[in-house]
Amino acid sequence: MKGLFENSLQLTRFMLRRERITSAVWIVLLLIIVAGLVPGMYTALDYYARLELISVFENPAMVAMAGPVFAAENPTFGAVYANLMFVFVALTVGIMNIFLIVRHTRADEEKGRYEVVRSLPLGRLANINAAMITALIINGILAITMGLAMYLGGMVGDTYMCLAGSMLWGVGLGVTGLVFAALTALLCQLSAITRSVMAYSFVTLIVLYLVRAIGDMNTDLEWVALISPLGLILRTQVYIQNNWWPIWIMLGTTAVVAAAAFYLTSIRDIDQGMIPAKPGKADGGFLLKSAPGLTFRLQRFTIIMIVVGMFILGGTYGAVLADIESFVASNEMYQTLILGPFMDISVLEGLPVDEAIAIMNQALSAAGVTVAEMFSGFINGMMAVMGLAALIVFTTKAKSEEKDIRTELVLAASVSRTKYLAGFVAIAMISAILLQAAVALGMYAVATTTLVNPGDLSISFVLRSALVFVPALWIMVGITVLLVGLLPKATGFIWGYLGYSFFMDMFGRIDIFPSWVARTTPFGWVPLLPLEEINWITMAVKVMIAIALTAAGFYFYNKRDINAVNH
Repeated sequence: MKGLFENSLQLTRFMLRRERITSAVWIVLLLIIVAGLVPGMYTALDYYARLELISVFENPAMVAMAGPVFAAENPTFGAVYANLMFVFVALTVGIMNIFLIVRHTRADEEKGRYEVVRSLPLGRLANINAAMITALIINGILAITMGLAMYLGGMVGDTYMCLAGSMLWGVGLGVTGLVFAALTALLCQLSAITRSVMAYSFVTLIVLYLVRAIGDMNTDLEWVALISPLGLILRTQVYIQNNWWPIWIMLGTTAVVAAAAFYLTSIRDIDQGMIPAKPGKADGGFLLKSAPGLTFRLQRFTIIMIVVGMFILGGTYGAVLADIESFVASNEMYQTLILGPFMDISVLEGLPVDEAIAIMNQALSAAGVTVAEMFSGFINGMMAVMGLAALIVFTTKAKSEEKDIRTELVLAASVSRTKYLAGFVAIAMISAILLQAAVALGMYAVATTTLVNPGDLSISFVLRSALVFVPALWIMVGITVLLVGLLPKATGFIWGYLGYSFFMDMFGRIDIFPSWVARTTPFGWVPLLPLEEINWITMAVKVMIAIALTAAGFYFYNKRDINAVNH
């Protein structure tokens, strides 16, 4: 055993030094976005606002997105805030750990760094052992700092954010990160190609999110949600019951999965995966005859998997549209959002659900829309921000290729920088359309089989309410291109802006913040009722802004040194 783990601690120190900036930025951004918002949210969410927010998130679609509303029984600020934010923060921590483990295992092995390190007196399992120890330390720092930050942030008033609950919040996030670190370490043994491992890891993340959503939407299938770490961590019921039993289960899961990853590492060949690579063709296909074609060829598997995942995710939300009329009829918040432009919602107050449904359907019918159509527009907006993560990955691939000294090899041929970068940008821009269409079509395909009257959901409306977000997505891609061209070392900040955009898209339009705050992101300029309120001038301006940002990114990319990322 000493031989297998020889010099693990020395390698751990080296990995921690490499992570001193990247992981620090992740942790600081999480602290700012999660704990830093507590004082402002406490001011905005009084008792009645919390009750209104809980009623919104009791909708099956919101339960699928954020988990069951445990805070309904005790709607203190801490309970409500944790209930609504926990799953999204846990997802972010999972993504952080996926990048962390891949960066120090499969990516180093594929780039030849691991072979250089193995020339030293290093045990066969030292690298993966050091990577897991590094993940343990970084997630431990996140757990402690997040717990203390939540406790200190909760001292602004009667938030009921006790020290025990705050530390459980932090520990829960840290343990969730460890589970995904172990899963990623296991998946790193399957393929010798980094991009395949990344695809496997993110597909696993999406599947576990969907498993949790299925279990949470159906109380008879709650055990299904417990299969996923994202479902388990919600059962801690932070600031409500402060359960610790999910933590022990997740630690045990981490140990078992990590042991499997260690075993596979010990029996596989270096630079190989457990899934053998298929032999390549003798001659390259037509895609390899151009730089954009090569770029697409390298990312086509990831593109296909993400499009399929978004289609499935859209179908998940389409399944809950069958009960949407009853929910809106008994929820004043959604009556304001969906019915407000068409009728005086005060006439629904105190009416039985059946009578309220009949009145609101009559009002919407006169406007040529249905409750299912209007609610689908809201879901399409949430999915647009989630799909943005993939677009950022596609765009920043240009930076990672440059960092790995592969860009110079392509540009050594008769390929211009503009043409090379255009391949990455085109994939992101086109994928914005594909992902939105996939969500809309998945939602429509499932909803038409569950709705009592399939005609309540028009395919044209669903597509338009999804595609209306494309210009906003293009603006975010344009910002990313500008960072790649002008400040390649600062491209990581786009992920912080993504997190902020997601938060504002969820809460920025329900009177928690002033109306102008929601418009600090491109998504704040997209109407909630896209069929009735589309302003084509605003749409054109957003497209022009996206073009201007992208053009500026191309300009600076052509002016700077091509290896600026490594200096």
